[in-house]
Amino acid sequence: MTTHTTAAGPATRVTVPFIEYRALVLDAATWRHLNTSPHVAELLAEWVEWDRRRTLRETSHAVSAAADWRALAAAPTYAELERRRAVATRPALTPHQIRAQAAASWARIEDWIAIREAA
Repeated sequence: MTTHTTAAGPATRVTVPFIEYRALVLDAATWRHLNTSPHVAELLAEWVEWDRRRTLRETSHAVSAAADWRALAAAPTYAELERRRAVATRPALTPHQIRAQAAASWARIEDWIAIREAA
């Protein structure tokens, strides 16, 4: 058996069976070997970058949430624009009514041109 005395606090003796001690030593060696692997280093670097981006995103969202940017810019939201498009502001026109409106519009333009030419 192996005994270990902790330095902190009152003297406490912990007894670890030799088999468990050897297993712990082998575990530690395995972890040290794993940490020297380039693949693990690459995964850790990717995780650090992912965590940095996550923190940056959360910070950015918190800053954006601090002010109501849509109200400050006085711009309607996409939901508001969609709601406005969904509401009919006037009844649908028949093809005959559309042609009549187009003809009246062209007549106004031709009148305007004639007045300009006469002047």
